[in-house]
Amino acid sequence: MAPARVVDEKPDLKIGPAGEKGLGAFATTRIEPGHLVWDYQGKEKWIKEIPEELWQFSFQVDYDRYVVPEKGSPGRYINHSCEPDCLITGRTRIVAARRIEPGEEITFDYSTNVGWDGFAMECRCGKSRCRKVVRSYRYLPEELKGRYGACVSSYLLASKRQVRK
Repeated sequence: MAPARVVDEKPDLKIGPAGEKGLGAFATTRIEPGHLVWDYQGKEKWIKEIPEELWQFSFQVDYDRYVVPEKGSPGRYINHSCEPDCLITGRTRIVAARRIEPGEEITFDYSTNVGWDGFAMECRCGKSRCRKVVRSYRYLPEELKGRYGACVSSYLLASKRQVRK
């Protein structure tokens, strides 16, 4: 599932209605596999430093460290899907896992960047392989972890390597 190489040209995305999910981020042009779609760079904060009403927009970059995308940015509205069209590489980068056509919603699997064991969210992706509940990476089925391979937040992979030692 890993992209062969990442192309750093970030496409234009637009925010629009995404059904039950509320708002979502959508491609405005064709995005090829391996192309950078979004980079969650920004000031890292402890969760307690982030107002609770912004937690839903937070992107976890390390244990207890989060980045909150700027208000109005498409990164704030990239929704979860159990059959995502994007994957995580490294710490903050979202890349296309397959060709994404104009108008398609940009999604990634939230379980591939959440390390908090208590995390549970009702899934509204509506895909055929929907897991119904999104939980932390630890609870992903082994088969799915194998398919994602290294395309999860780097801090989750680092902790996994430490456990094996």
